Amino acid sequence: MKKIIYTALFLFCSALQAQSFGQNKVQYRDFEWSFISSPNFDVYYYGDELDLATFTMEAANEAYEQIGKHLRWNLKKRVPILVYHSHNEFQQNNAVGVYMSEGIGGVTELFKNRVVIPFEGDYKAFRHVIHHELVHAMINDLIYGGRMNNVASGQVRWSMPLWANEGLAEYLSSNWDTEADMIIRDLAINERIPTVQELEYFLAYKGGQSVWKFIAEKYGREKIGEVFQAMKRLRGAEKGFKSAIGMDYDELTEQWHKYIKKEFYPDVAGRDEVDDIAKRLTDHKKAKNVYNVSPSISPDGGQIAYLTNNLSYFDIDLIDAVTGKKIKKLIKGSRSLDFEELKFLQPGISWSPDSKKIVFAAKSGSGDALYIVDVNSEEKEKIPFKLDGVFSATWSPVGDKLAFVGYEKGASDIYIYDINKKDHYNLTKDIFSDSEPTWSPDGNSIAFISDRDNAVNTSINTAQDMISVDYNKNDVYIIDVETRSLKQVTSTSYDENYPVFSSTEEFLFYTADSSGTWNLFKYDIKKESTTVVTNLLTGIFQLSLNKFDDAMVFSGYSNRGWDVYRVNNPLDLKEVEVKPTNFALNKDFVEKEELVDLRKDKWRGSDSNQSDYSRHIFAMEYESFNKQNSQISQQTSNRDTPLKNDTGDYIPQAYKTQFSLDIAQGQYGYNNVFGHQGLLIFYFSDLMGDHQISLALESQISLSNSDYYLNYAYLKNRTDYYFTLFHQADFFLTGGYYNQYGYPVDLTARMRHYGISAIASRPLNKFNRIDFGVITHNLDYKLFAIDPYETSNTVVSSDGFVALNPTMSYVFDNTVFGFLGPIDGFRQNTTLELSPAMGDKGISFQKLKIDLRKYLMVNRSYSFAGRLFFGNSTGKNPQKYFLGGMQNWLWGTGTTNGVDDGLTQEWRWRNVILDSQNESLLQDIYFSEFAYPLRGARFSERVGKNVLLTNLEFRFPLIQYLQIGFPFPIALGNIFGHVFMDVGAAWDDSREFTNSALLQAKYGNNLSSDFSPWVRTVGYGIKLPIFLPWRIEAAYDWTDKGFSKPQWYVSLGLDW
Repeated sequence: MKKIIYTALFLFCSALQAQSFGQNKVQYRDFEWSFISSPNFDVYYYGDELDLATFTMEAANEAYEQIGKHLRWNLKKRVPILVYHSHNEFQQNNAVGVYMSEGIGGVTELFKNRVVIPFEGDYKAFRHVIHHELVHAMINDLIYGGRMNNVASGQVRWSMPLWANEGLAEYLSSNWDTEADMIIRDLAINERIPTVQELEYFLAYKGGQSVWKFIAEKYGREKIGEVFQAMKRLRGAEKGFKSAIGMDYDELTEQWHKYIKKEFYPDVAGRDEVDDIAKRLTDHKKAKNVYNVSPSISPDGGQIAYLTNNLSYFDIDLIDAVTGKKIKKLIKGSRSLDFEELKFLQPGISWSPDSKKIVFAAKSGSGDALYIVDVNSEEKEKIPFKLDGVFSATWSPVGDKLAFVGYEKGASDIYIYDINKKDHYNLTKDIFSDSEPTWSPDGNSIAFISDRDNAVNTSINTAQDMISVDYNKNDVYIIDVETRSLKQVTSTSYDENYPVFSSTEEFLFYTADSSGTWNLFKYDIKKESTTVVTNLLTGIFQLSLNKFDDAMVFSGYSNRGWDVYRVNNPLDLKEVEVKPTNFALNKDFVEKEELVDLRKDKWRGSDSNQSDYSRHIFAMEYESFNKQNSQISQQTSNRDTPLKNDTGDYIPQAYKTQFSLDIAQGQYGYNNVFGHQGLLIFYFSDLMGDHQISLALESQISLSNSDYYLNYAYLKNRTDYYFTLFHQADFFLTGGYYNQYGYPVDLTARMRHYGISAIASRPLNKFNRIDFGVITHNLDYKLFAIDPYETSNTVVSSDGFVALNPTMSYVFDNTVFGFLGPIDGFRQNTTLELSPAMGDKGISFQKLKIDLRKYLMVNRSYSFAGRLFFGNSTGKNPQKYFLGGMQNWLWGTGTTNGVDDGLTQEWRWRNVILDSQNESLLQDIYFSEFAYPLRGARFSERVGKNVLLTNLEFRFPLIQYLQIGFPFPIALGNIFGHVFMDVGAAWDDSREFTNSALLQAKYGNNLSSDFSPWVRTVGYGIKLPIFLPWRIEAAYDWTDKGFSKPQWYVSLGLDW
């Protein structure tokens, strides 16, 4: 799904070019929605997943009571929860405009305060996500009134810090856990602790969670609601903290630092850093990333394949298992059709027994697939499955089978795939969450992790049954592949994970958090006894052994990131004594949620399905109070049908499309011809986002003098359709004269451009699409003589025509983005536009445009960017390409032939387009194309029906963090620099490159001797993200005589 928004800025060019690039949301399936209701929530589902919707509703009702107590708040508006059956289908949603990448487990958007979440087979994780997102929904309802429009309209002029928002969501949904304890302990002992304002990325979640834990333990949980109520009352986050707990951010930082040091320093004594027991093979600090995970050592012990992240995407790298030296980047994720996304949340890479191939899971198109890749030739084999999700593959020791985690119809199970027969079957086949399979050395059994506890044989088989099941811990199980007999290996009160068999002796390794940190355990299969063999400060994960058992690799956490480690001879590791951490010792106390319910209104229970008079006051003078409560109740319930049937089951209802306002806001744009422009825009959509309407207005005295458009997008199916009605009126002063009485008369030109457009956009996959469109243009030009003395407007001259333009585009885009634009990948747009003559004055032309852009990332911060643009127009009325200038050019002038452009009438335009004597004025304004950036050159520095432009840039970090104290305190980050070279040419006739007479006829006689269709510039610049992406650039004209003096420009815009 791609959204088109036409503003005056974009209408200037062409409505059909609004989607030049961008990746696609592909609707691989049709969603027919139903919903069930409670007094506070509507849960939307599709297909036959009523049981899953019921589970969601019960989990939401339970979470609501806990969140409401902490925030001292009852929902004023029912919250819709949209449940998708898998992450692949979650990525197809239209409710949220951005693409939901692998790392996003759910989202709460502010336009309609919708919670949008996928279920991925793990009920514990699903319940956590529901709880987490409902915290956001209730904060939205409390602070913003549950509507983005309150923010945009200025009713709410402040925003919640990410660490406060996400941290509270984690704290209320997870309380405290081993992972959070590990991350904050590592933070406390290894380096400078960030301030609360510096809690970003994953520390916004876990660091913020720690801040709220500190506040709750110091002041009591009641303080959480007091802080948020103070924020709402005082209209500021920091003001809320100051009022409720007497501390601003600096004081809160100081006290929080003292708290975590006191909390975690006692844990240090006697414990090892991961580097103390194993050799680190990767360095996330040096690589400037966070995740180096899921390592898998080849059976011969020579190589390690592992997942590594660069910004928001993951690759698979190959390194030497002894030295850690990088061999090559084996798989590039997020940039090809086969590897749209690598599964890093449930990872699993496994080697073939001969150490020549690896297998792993990845998203590809509408579903997931397993890929077998030869590490030398890089040839790949795709194994698709008709399952909702595929994860964590492992190769059998014989080499003829693969075990993997498959998710389908509300359950994640262990599946077996026979490589020779090319078929698969469900091995565990139950409702519980099974994960992390690993083969025994003889290939007869598989160890795995499950949350089934002791329910080995059970009648529990639906999502609704799971409501009452305790699935809060994971244990290790072993299943016989032939008989399917199941053995429970561990039965503890803590979590076990990542089992792996040794090949030379009968042992099973796994990790567990028994003492409050993730340590390595060794299970003796014969004796059925377990020993713990590490005593770590943080934790280790994702174990892998070679076939000789003389090397184990794993991922370990230290210094705010995950790295790959190797330990030699793990079978020789001896049992160690492990003392519990502070958290493990006090876990029962930490997990208590004792607080007084201080909500003023507790009458709206989560299961209320009847009339409630508990808040009714039986006195005439309070009748208005009762009516007010009744109105609130009607607004929040708004249901004529009962919520449950006589047996207590929720009653499904069919979803009906209803539009509501998302936001109304002013939008500013800068037009290269007419300058500053603005519109008031209203956005409407239905709950699913399948139907989107936008209406924009810039009203003048009459409709013929106003700008407005109405756009409708139909996004329900795979092909997206966009329809637009538009009208634009532009004015400019062309001159004037004096009337017979000596009063001035202005000559003002008005141009009207109105019509209708229709576009069909067909995504072939995430990276490719074809757009078909047609737009009708009605163009009208009138020159008015405005006489203020006689109060008359006289039409001096007029012109106009009608045009019909069919357009077809092919777009490819697999780029990945950094902070300010694309940093890696390739994108291209090839567009063919036609204009058959319409009537006597109609214009006839054909236009071809090819825009190619390549990005090469050197590392996380440095990248090269190259662009080649070609345009050609033919026909009876070929259209022009204006070469030169830059997008959103605000300030600055250059020089031409040593003369300052600011001293001439052509400081931004070589050939002024707004000229009443221009016979092709309407065509030049509404059909011609700007070819830029060509920095150091003016707009239309060269003009022609052919254009060629190339841009080369090297982009690099300039200042990572800058703190300014005067004249007012401000912190700046991610300040990037770049050097560039722009080279372009525009021409009508190829002879212009050699015939100066043709150039003189076109541009005038006052030309320099080296004048040609070519323009070359070089320069450098800096990008300042201060509220807006500011660009300050210096450009040098590059001619045969050398380089000009620097020409300075200020503009707005992200990297192209």
